This record gives sequence, C-alpha cells and structure tokens, in this order.
Amino acid sequence: MAGLIDAGYIAQPGEDFASTGAHLDVRVLKDGKYINPETIRSLLTRLKVGKERTPLWQQKGSEWKPAAPITSGFGPRVAPTAGASTYHPAHDYGLGAGTPLAWEGPGTFTPGKGYGTIKTTDAQGNPYEIKLLHTKGGKSAELASAAKATAPITTTSAPLGRTLNIHVGGKKQDDDNNDPLAFLFDYAGLSNGGSNKKIQSTIDVQSMLDSAFNSSSTYA
Repeated sequence: MAGLIDAGYIAQPGEDFASTGAHLDVRVLKDGKYINPETIRSLLTRLKVGKERTPLWQQKGSEWKPAAPITSGFGPRVAPTAGASTYHPAHDYGLGAGTPLAWEGPGTFTPGKGYGTIKTTDAQGNPYEIKLLHTKGGKSAELASAAKATAPITTTSAPLGRTLNIHVGGKKQDDDNNDPLAFLFDYAGLSNGGSNKKIQSTIDVQSMLDSAFNSSSTYA
C-alpha cells in the first residue's frame, strides 16, 4: 500500500531479549526524554497493526481506544520478571507474535536487534522518536512528506514593477532616488507653493502617470 513503511512484526518469545511473552512495547522520546505514549495518541494513529492495518489508537467521538489492551502502562510498576525495571517508560500492548507493523506517512524506520525505531514529526513539526520493542524485521526506509518531496519553487530576479524614467529638456530624471509623483508635482509647479495656477487647476496626475508609462518618449 502506498504511503506505508514496513516496520517488521512482533517477535516470538526468545527471538529477542527476554520478555514475559509476545507483545508490543512502544516507547516515545521527545527532546531526548521518554514521555507517556498516550499523550501523542493522534500521532500513533499512524502506527498500523495487523493485516488489516488497524491504527494503534483510534478516536471515536470524544473517546480514544487502543487497538489492543494495554498490559503494562507508563510509569512505576512491580517488576514483571527478575531484573526488569520498576519504572516502565512505555506502553505494552497485548498483540500476538507475528503481528505485522507498518508506519503510515512521513518518517524514517531503522531496524535494530529486537526493536525498530521510527523518527517522524507531528502536524506542528515537533520531532519524535518512537521505539518498537520486542519486534523483528522491517527494512531501513524513509518516506518524505509532501512538502519535502516537492521541488522548491524558484523565481527569477526580474523586477516586479517598472522604473519610471522622465526626460525633461533632454535630461533624464530617474526615480531611483526621487519620488516620481513628487517630481511630477514639482515639474507642474504644484509643490512648494508653485505659481503655475493654470496647470494646478487643470492637471490630471493619473493621466500624467499613465502617459509617462505608456509614452515611448517619456518611458525608458
């Protein structure tokens, strides 16, 4: 299926490091620290389990439900086996051995010995690392986001507007360092209390500008 990364499958007991039985252990790191996976349930909807590609978490109305029961939650716990930690930085899900796993959408997957690692971002661009323990298989893969896959748009250096160059008495008057409108007013005797009352009473500034841009004699 397009848009899916093969993230392997849940290992048989004995195929990876010691465990109480086949299950999926999901650990989430943000800024290098483990956080409760339940806090990013919307992101974990992209982790698909089983042949039906069921989201690990699903929202129905205002309720969120996992695709399988959580057999060991995040936080302090009684060690389930000798040598196991009394603080569980993960969720354990009751899924059987051989259950296929996949990641939908942008991200990278890297397989390890007894686990796989997904690196991705949420809708706001915040990076997360998701570790899938007691798993096997899968291949290193990357699925780019639509924004990353699209070639960047480039623009030319052509100017967005035109430069107004006005010639008066054979001398070019550039607008590089002057306001062309102010120049026109000044030339028409309208600025600084200009005395050209006839021009002042009849001048149409818009027409002058249009003429300046459209006349080959005044636009260069």
